[in-house]
Amino acid sequence: MNIKDLSLHIKNPFTPGAGCKPPELAGREDDIRIFKTLVARTVLQRVDRGIIFSGLRGVGKTALLVTLDEYALNNGMLTARIESSGIIEDDYGRLFRAISLAVSEFDMHNTNLKSRISEVISSVSSVSVSALGVSAKFESKKVEEQENDSLRLELLITNLSRKLKELKSGFFLFIDELQEMDSDLLGVLISIQHKLGQLSLPFYIIGAGLPNLPGVLSKSRSYAERLFEYRGIDKLNEESTIKAFQIPAESEGVTFDSKALKRLVELSGGYPYFIQSYGEAAWNESDSNPITLNSVIAGQVKARQKLDDGLYAARWQRATECARNYLIAMSNLAGDEPVLTSSLAESIGKPSKELSVIRESLIKLGLIYSSKRGMVAFTVPGMGDFIARTQPSSTQPYDFR
Repeated sequence: MNIKDLSLHIKNPFTPGAGCKPPELAGREDDIRIFKTLVARTVLQRVDRGIIFSGLRGVGKTALLVTLDEYALNNGMLTARIESSGIIEDDYGRLFRAISLAVSEFDMHNTNLKSRISEVISSVSSVSVSALGVSAKFESKKVEEQENDSLRLELLITNLSRKLKELKSGFFLFIDELQEMDSDLLGVLISIQHKLGQLSLPFYIIGAGLPNLPGVLSKSRSYAERLFEYRGIDKLNEESTIKAFQIPAESEGVTFDSKALKRLVELSGGYPYFIQSYGEAAWNESDSNPITLNSVIAGQVKARQKLDDGLYAARWQRATECARNYLIAMSNLAGDEPVLTSSLAESIGKPSKELSVIRESLIKLGLIYSSKRGMVAFTVPGMGDFIARTQPSSTQPYDFR
């Protein structure tokens, strides 16, 4: 490869990767507009709702959160962002660290303002239930610690929001993989936003997760359906998909010919993660401008292999042998479409009740979700096709290590 070829690769604008912000966030204009309205209303000290984005993996939810976080920060809001681990102790730690970091970086050029905001963290760092004179008996030290964390978190967010309102600002907490969060902590956060909304204090949860997230929130707190604006994030339409390919390429002075572009649209299916993967591969295979269909065809083999090895195989490996057989049955019966759990039970030859443990384990792993009552579907677009194409074994060498 000569220097000229290398320079073309260096200029490749496509960035496949979990949560990587794409060069062109096409098709999300309405979502961004709604968020900008929320920020503007916060400046005017108008109370509003948080926002929840839900959709399959690979549709760009994380990239959207990153974009919105940047916008809020650049417009004078305090922002903190975490990804839920599903472990309550870890998530409390992540929240406190993220909030502390956000405060330390908030309007760094205004030392007086920064000092006033920092005082809030100092004021709650040693607070505990017992220190407040509350008489309470706890089942264990662990439960007591969680109660103290809950109290500190509520005081911290409340006091920060009160200070920020004086500044015509607000606190935006971005949480990815929100459906994974422990139900107790999730309930605490929803309750905090509910209480602060009643006090006209500007605290908003901006969450993202799988399609079952709205149901998870409603199960945690019945009033959650009224606390948030729910936005379904789906694959892009054809027009937005074309933009997602064209605009990044044109920014580097490169175009796709019509046949190449048509093939890329078909390959990606409108899914943002696939747009980045196939766009990157076609670019790297090209030595001409415009990029031709031949480059797309040459690149699609490599792109698909990367998707198989990374996106799909990694998830396959996380499942148990019994769970993999369940996934195989899903693929055989419906491909990538939702499938009835009763049909799966019939196909596998076991009662639905007996398969419920396997089903729940796959939901907990984030590999499937309940699309409707009595139905399940893959969380990753193309997972059913991957299983049908590659016929992966339900037993793997590393299972017994």
